[in-house]
Amino acid sequence: MKQVLIINITRMGDLIQMIPLLSRLEEEWPGVKIDLIIDKEFACVASLLPSIRHVLAYDFQELMDDSRVCARDVVTLYHDLANWAKPLLHVGYDRVVNLTFNRRSAFLVKYFGCADERGMTTTDDGSFLVKNSWMKYFIDLHAYRQMNRFNIADLYSLGGSGPGRYHPIRLMVAKAEQDWARGFLLDSGAPKVWVAVQVGASDPMKAWRPEYFGQVMAHLSKGRTIGFVLIGTKKEEPAVKEAVQAYQQAGGQGILCEAVGRTSIPELIALLQQCQLMVTNDTGPMHMAVGVDTPVLNVSVGHVDFWETGPFGPGHWVVQPDIVCGPCGFDKICPHHACKDQIIPQEMSELCLHILERGSWPNFASKIRIYEGAIDGDQLGSFVLRAGYGPNRTTWYGAYWRRYWYELFTGLNSQIPPISSSPPHALEDLHLWEEVAPRIDVLCQQTKQMVHLCHQQPIPVAQLKAIQNFVKYESLALKEITRFSLAFGPLVGACIRETFNLEGQTLGSMAEEYTMAFHTVRSRAQNTFEHLTQYSPEPSRRDLYVGAIG
Repeated sequence: MKQVLIINITRMGDLIQMIPLLSRLEEEWPGVKIDLIIDKEFACVASLLPSIRHVLAYDFQELMDDSRVCARDVVTLYHDLANWAKPLLHVGYDRVVNLTFNRRSAFLVKYFGCADERGMTTTDDGSFLVKNSWMKYFIDLHAYRQMNRFNIADLYSLGGSGPGRYHPIRLMVAKAEQDWARGFLLDSGAPKVWVAVQVGASDPMKAWRPEYFGQVMAHLSKGRTIGFVLIGTKKEEPAVKEAVQAYQQAGGQGILCEAVGRTSIPELIALLQQCQLMVTNDTGPMHMAVGVDTPVLNVSVGHVDFWETGPFGPGHWVVQPDIVCGPCGFDKICPHHACKDQIIPQEMSELCLHILERGSWPNFASKIRIYEGAIDGDQLGSFVLRAGYGPNRTTWYGAYWRRYWYELFTGLNSQIPPISSSPPHALEDLHLWEEVAPRIDVLCQQTKQMVHLCHQQPIPVAQLKAIQNFVKYESLALKEITRFSLAFGPLVGACIRETFNLEGQTLGSMAEEYTMAFHTVRSRAQNTFEHLTQYSPEPSRRDLYVGAIG
């Protein structure tokens, strides 16, 4: 019997998006026993997940808070955590999967001493380390997230287990909660259709304007027996009131069922199960609706990228503004929020009617993109563009890297057909290769020299430091040169990250890892260059610098 320990101590939505991994582990190892470590704040959510043997809750938030304010010294805090986890040392886990990228979870992984570690862990000397190609990609994707085509649910499955069949997100709902939800809704009325609406979000940046939600509801309600279940936390009450005011001003005629701050998590999930549609920002309850097979219309604005965290699987929809600056970075402070104003409420209500099979496909006049959830040829969640125009360059490279990374990390042939067209502005990347390739070759040669010096006795310290400084400078220069290159930037970024992800305990072994990182990026970049030359309108471009790895 195989045993797996999963560590997931961040957000509620991350726990729900982990469900396909549980199914994939069962597919990989029938009869597997899975234990889950979580923050005690999410114990209620964890109890609804399928296939979990033991849910192990610890107050990680208190640990972090005490550490920040120095209420107790760090050594004592982690000593307490180690004592709490000590009984698990005797379980004998076959794999530990860390879906949380912070130092607390990394120390835990190393503490268990499992041979098969996936995700963030530490070396013997306490340096942080990420294991597994998919978990490394999880870190890298944020630098070039406009080209990422993997949903977090799939990244969890691929990293924590491996490729396999598509598994949906499914949550368990007890009969008692189902009965409660029916009664709760019946107290408000008995419309033919219930639509759940979440106006707020954990971050205002990723929330559509409340008045627009109200206008969508008003358009939907006119001449139809539709009721609206307003959900959210107590903190979101002001935004909900604003939406209700806009709803009334626009002549809304449907039933309003106020559930904001009035439900437990199991009750909320049961309410969503009774609805025929949910209209929402990117939120934890959005994933709950997916988990009970309620269709979702996700308004994806601000720094949200639906490819990463959108509603997983078929039957769900996403609307995204067609704007140059979107999705914006997590560190950005937007002065205008113009993306939110490009989505027209009346068009959204017409799309809702289409999803509810009560209206024809709308004619969209606004600058938006409409995507429908799907399953692709590799059994991964995907989205298909149904209206609007994708950005040509990022669309081409998004498809290219989606296929490239899947084949590289799984060793399987992707069932997604290869791209047969030329990327826009391909010559720019081909010209860039003339500068990139020689620089990588020099780095390969210099890191190989580092390995040679590390094996000399005594080690020529001054010479070694000089080469290290050169490599550091040239690495940063290479990263800057390729920063805006969709062809080579992702590869160089992964290479630089790998030079900080060293497992070796000696200078020689770390130098060898450095060398391997640059030889790897040289080979991968060469493959990408050769792929681009297939489409070059200039035959001579095929004769660009090829070079030789020193």
